[in-house]
Amino acid sequence: MQKPLIFISHITEEREIALALKQLIESSFLGMMDVFVSSDPTSIELGRRWLDQITVALKHCAVEVILASPESVRRQWINFEAGAGWIRDIPVIPLCHSGMVPAKLPSPMSNLQAALATDVASLRLIFPVLAKAIGCANPAVEFETFVGVVPEFERVTEQNRVVAARLPTATPGGMPQHEFDALQAVAEASCSPRDAAPFHKYRDEMEQLGYANLVAILAVKMLERRGFIESSVVEDSDGYGTNEYPGVAITEEGWVWLAANHDLLPNIQAGPRPTKNSTEPPPAADNDVPF
Repeated sequence: MQKPLIFISHITEEREIALALKQLIESSFLGMMDVFVSSDPTSIELGRRWLDQITVALKHCAVEVILASPESVRRQWINFEAGAGWIRDIPVIPLCHSGMVPAKLPSPMSNLQAALATDVASLRLIFPVLAKAIGCANPAVEFETFVGVVPEFERVTEQNRVVAARLPTATPGGMPQHEFDALQAVAEASCSPRDAAPFHKYRDEMEQLGYANLVAILAVKMLERRGFIESSVVEDSDGYGTNEYPGVAITEEGWVWLAANHDLLPNIQAGPRPTKNSTEPPPAADNDVPF
C-alpha cells in the first residue's frame, strides 16, 4: 500500500529549508508518509524524467507546503505548483520565511492560510493538517532544530545581499560577481572536472582576486544553494599515510552552466575588486560583511 505523500514546493536556492522540513515531517510521523522534495535525490529515481516525477507527485500528494519567500513567490514554477494543489482542492500551506509574512503574500496565494517558519506556534498548526491527511493522531514534534535552520539561512542570505550590492552583476543571468569569481576559482583549483579542489587552494585563488576569507566562504554557501558546487573531501598521500582535507567540487549542473556561459569567461569586465588592504573601507553596518 502506497504511503500518503506530502509535496514541498520550493526554489532550488531554498533547498536547505526544504530538506530540513522533510526531515522534520518524516521523523515526527515515523515514516508513515513520504515527503517529496524535487532537489532531494531520494525523491526522484535515477533514470526517471524530472518533470514527469514532479507531475506524478503533484497529482497524488495529500498536502502541499509552499516555501514562500520574497524571491520564491515571484517564480512562475512555484505559482504553477501552488495552482495544481488549489485545483485539486487539497490543503495548500504557504510557509513564509526570509522576510515574507502571511499578510504580504501576493494574491491569490494570500487567500490560503499560511504559517511562519520561525514561529513555533505557527508551525504547530501545520501538523494536525498532515496528521488528518493520513488518519493518525497529531504527533509530538520537536521544532528546535528546524527553527534554527531558518534564521541561519536568512542570515547568510542577507550577508550575500550586502556583498552583492557592492559588486557589479557578473552575468546576464544575474549571478553576483563574487559567486561568479568563486565558481571560476573552484574550476581553476581543480585538477580535472571530476576532481574536488582542496578548499585552501580555492581560498588562495579568491585571495588573489582580493576577496576576504569570509566572502570566499559565503560564495561557497550560495553556490551550494544553486546546486553548482558541493562540499567534498580531498585525499592526499604523502608516503606516511593518507590525509583528508575539506574540498569543494563543481557539480554536473555547475559544469553545464560554465559550458553554457563560457563566452563570458574571457570577456567579463569586473568592477573594482574589494581588497583587504583598502585604506577606505565602506562603513560597516551591524549585519555587514567586511571584505
